[in-house]
Amino acid sequence: MLRFCFALLLLGIISCKNKKQESTPAPVIAEQKAVSEVEEVTAAVSALLPLPSSYQLKRAKKWYDASGENWLVLYETGAYIEKGKTNASAKLSAVLYQKTDSGFVTKWKMKDHISDCGLDITCSFYDDHLTITDLDSNGIAEITMVYALSCKGDVSPNEKKLLMYEGIQKYAIRGEELMLLQKDTLGGSWNADTAFSKAPKVFLAYAVEHWQKFGKQEFQ
Repeated sequence: MLRFCFALLLLGIISCKNKKQESTPAPVIAEQKAVSEVEEVTAAVSALLPLPSSYQLKRAKKWYDASGENWLVLYETGAYIEKGKTNASAKLSAVLYQKTDSGFVTKWKMKDHISDCGLDITCSFYDDHLTITDLDSNGIAEITMVYALSCKGDVSPNEKKLLMYEGIQKYAIRGEELMLLQKDTLGGSWNADTAFSKAPKVFLAYAVEHWQKFGKQEFQ
């Protein structure tokens, strides 16, 4: 009888211990939000993605963020003359692709152009202009690019544009290059889109700083 009581007591202790373990919630592991290192994939992209008609591949970069595997590809045409016309045109484009199990999906596409220009034509991205950041640390990368546009026959500032994307949300600064003359300056004006007012303040601060790095011309 004593042995029987002891066995029941032991069984009760084990049962209570198991219930306590079952009721204890598993520790929650915080989801990590980080944008990966950016890879240069210009050489690889030609074999993976079709080249748009009339465009030339300029640059391609790849990274991972909370949305998945991202490929940003930049294209330019350079100056060309359309059939039936005598003046030049030029185009540029940026496309954000996301790589999935079934292939590449276009997330957004940007295009700009200068058409029918009988003077000197410019429609190109600046060198080393492209940055991939996560300024608000939310795991979704911001893409910032800067380029110049013009059709002119004099020494004057080119039109300049900065575009920043976070996901499909676009922010822009538009204005002109800054020309530093011997005793004066020319151009340099800019205007930020109202979309920045709804973004984290660090977005506009970064965009203005990045804007000032490009399109500055100095004349002695």
